[in-house]
Amino acid sequence: MQNNIKLITGWKARLIRTKVLWFIISEAFYFFGNPLIAFSEMKRLRTLRNSAHGSTIVSKYIKSDGRYFWNSDYCGFPSDNLKSLIHSEFIRNMNPSGNKKSEIPILQTLIWGITNRCPLSCQHCYEWDNISQNDCLDIDKLEEILNILKFNGVRHIQFSGGEPLARFNDLIRLIEKSSPTIECWLLTSGFGLTQEKAYALKKSGLTGVNISLDHWNEAQHNQFRNNEKSFSLVTEAAQNCKNSGIMVSLSLCATRQFVNKENLEKYAIHAKEIGASFIRILEPRAVGKFQGKHVGLDSKQVKMLSDFTKRVNAEPLYKDFPIVVFFGYHQRKLGCFGAGNRYLYIDPNGDAHACPFCRGKIDNILEMPFPDIIKKMQKIGCHQFETHNE
Repeated sequence: MQNNIKLITGWKARLIRTKVLWFIISEAFYFFGNPLIAFSEMKRLRTLRNSAHGSTIVSKYIKSDGRYFWNSDYCGFPSDNLKSLIHSEFIRNMNPSGNKKSEIPILQTLIWGITNRCPLSCQHCYEWDNISQNDCLDIDKLEEILNILKFNGVRHIQFSGGEPLARFNDLIRLIEKSSPTIECWLLTSGFGLTQEKAYALKKSGLTGVNISLDHWNEAQHNQFRNNEKSFSLVTEAAQNCKNSGIMVSLSLCATRQFVNKENLEKYAIHAKEIGASFIRILEPRAVGKFQGKHVGLDSKQVKMLSDFTKRVNAEPLYKDFPIVVFFGYHQRKLGCFGAGNRYLYIDPNGDAHACPFCRGKIDNILEMPFPDIIKKMQKIGCHQFETHNE
């Protein structure tokens, strides 16, 4: 299968940005029916998205299968899925005078752990309390959950675990039943992601993978993952996905020991060399195996990650580097997007959490109506950051 994934920069990126803008404007006209309100609300949405992205404009896009992506947690342009999410953003950010404020916006994305199994024993595992050799939910229960998510308008799912590849046949089945009305991504260690499996994932409808890589240095990453082959497995998985036409995002758990200028620069260079489209930066939290430990980043490190994100995404020197997504940037500026605001986490037992790093279940998706879970979660909010659900 030919690799059809390309990084778009320069005048081509400016052209795509203009097309995206007109796409949003046309959807605003359709949604609001009043040109003045449409322009006003579209401007509000555009300002929000630019702030969340980490720069004033989007200067890079990833082209894959005829669509363009600027964030691994958002649907590609153009698509009906993106239209649905744009309409939801209009509802969520509408002025109080808007006549559709009573409508309930759908989630931007949903992170879903589908298995309790994992072959690794990573130092930071947030799901450690649920890791088991046996899965709590069978495929029928997983399909029941998927139907609930479909019914409630979810358009973007990130399949997680444990290690979701440990349940490969069920994963394929869920992706097939999700596509094309739900865009599917995979959160994985890369363990066991062979070329054959990558082809099968692409055929089933998978859009992209977030592969965990926690250091540019092989020995350091392997130590963090407690597996001497983990680094090489990440490299192989990334290549296999690229060969299959699946976008690759590298997911970095940026620990206190890792965050310095040298490591960030070398990580970006390595990500570019292996052909990643995105770098996804996560902050460690004192949950799972990190429970009770002082793992939070200090203010200088947070600023360093924010500056790194803006620099790599905007400066000409980095024009051919992957797009960087650092959630902590927008969480501190705009409030947390989790806790039922724009996303939440469903663990392998069907329990809903604010996010993978905010432990403490709200209720079970098989026992409580999904809208009620979201309302309850929004009321409680994020453990770490302020939330803005109004």
